[in-house]
Amino acid sequence: MNQRSKIAVLGYGVEGKSMLKYLLKHKYSNVTVCDKRVHLDEKMPNGVSVRLGEHYLDDLGDFDIVFRSPGITYFDPSIVAARLAGAQITSPTQFFLNNCPCTVVGVTGTKGKGTTSTLIYEILKEAFASGDYLMAMKGRKRHAYLGGNIGNSPIDFLDKLKGDDVVVLEMSCFQLGDLKKSPHVAVLLNTTSDHLDYYPDRDEYLRAKELILAHQDEDDLAILNQDYEYSKYYEPQVRGRLSWISPRGEGLKNGMDGDGAVYTEEGVIMYSHSGKSVMVMPVRNVALIGSHNIENVCSAIAAVKEFGVSDAVIEKVVKKFKGLPHRLEFVRTLNGVKYYNDSFSTNPQTSMAAVDSFDVPTILIAGGSDKGLDYYEWARKILIKPSLQGVVLFGETSEKMWDAINTAEKKLKEGEGSPTMLAMCKNLKEAISKAKKYAEEILVKGEIVSGDRMCFKTGKTDIVRKKVKNAVVVMSPAAACFDQFKDYKDRGKKFTEMVEEL
Repeated sequence: MNQRSKIAVLGYGVEGKSMLKYLLKHKYSNVTVCDKRVHLDEKMPNGVSVRLGEHYLDDLGDFDIVFRSPGITYFDPSIVAARLAGAQITSPTQFFLNNCPCTVVGVTGTKGKGTTSTLIYEILKEAFASGDYLMAMKGRKRHAYLGGNIGNSPIDFLDKLKGDDVVVLEMSCFQLGDLKKSPHVAVLLNTTSDHLDYYPDRDEYLRAKELILAHQDEDDLAILNQDYEYSKYYEPQVRGRLSWISPRGEGLKNGMDGDGAVYTEEGVIMYSHSGKSVMVMPVRNVALIGSHNIENVCSAIAAVKEFGVSDAVIEKVVKKFKGLPHRLEFVRTLNGVKYYNDSFSTNPQTSMAAVDSFDVPTILIAGGSDKGLDYYEWARKILIKPSLQGVVLFGETSEKMWDAINTAEKKLKEGEGSPTMLAMCKNLKEAISKAKKYAEEILVKGEIVSGDRMCFKTGKTDIVRKKVKNAVVVMSPAAACFDQFKDYKDRGKKFTEMVEEL
């Protein structure tokens, strides 16, 4: 690529704007911005051409280099045609990896990658600031940077990087699609069925994630979760070193060992190194809510141990790190009911994790736009979780979710399940009002039914009761948001505003 190359930047979002800014700074003068919008919010710099509207992907083969946005699949017919015509197809992520002078930690997975990436970054930032890590040199300042799918384009800080810095990238499957270079440390979290509106099936989605490992070399590090069956798919593809994590301690039963292993044992997070296992910190000191976040913490520990970060720094940061906005984010307490915003939950698995995070009476608000996902296991979790007392549905998927709950209910065995109130609402505001009513009614009664399932629709009752003093309402939608909201942030913001107005 040279300054005379004819360049197309596809999509004028966060990555597209950063890419254009970088190209102009480095004197690339023949650049065209292509976007499906008819009008852009801002005026293009002098010399930059635009191609807008319905046909913005036409004739991409006319360009020497095409920077693909994450929202445009590598297999889009227009991209394929451009490649066959001789255009070089790349992406801002690929460009960054090709030109980054320092170590890169990449984090991918269906959910948890934003939390894990940020936690790794915060730990490294603290370690580098305090000098509390192996190979620290007096008078020498290292820096950590955070970018990627989290919302910060790494292109923005590419020119600032030095050889001993560390960059942490949250990497979505869309950003992995055409990588020819992998990060030096690759963290692969959970991989569940998601984005099936984008990929033809789960196997194709799994293959998209494996690209974070595909171009590592023998000195690089891969971090996998031994508690997941899918890790058997990824393990043979590891080209360098491998560190296992086992947040549930399942790896211990399977003889997990080796340097870099991070696992839990009797309420303690352990780290295995040089044939010895040592305590990092008690699980109870993790500030993040929910057992699913222990996976994120263990993954972060495995990553930062690669840089020799001390246990003291790890525990200091983990004890105060309460997570990112819209991820089980506490909003307020009203009349004994705590409200949580988990708008980032866009699939059944993350919603199930939210349900598992609370042992007090819980009312779940769920629903949104359909991504072609199966809700049976989600529905079964709802029915058998004793503390989950009610579900309020809204949005495009509400009927699909209702049907899944009814189907799962019919398959419950004798003695399975717990009371579950069900309601369907038109919108989020109505859903919040209904959830508030359910939660406060439980507190007025001062008890919940547990044990055998009680169906409020049939009037079947149970004799096992439990005294309660607190309750939770959590919006964990298990679906996308585009039926009623701009994005998950907009949905979470609206939820927070409505709850604060109660």
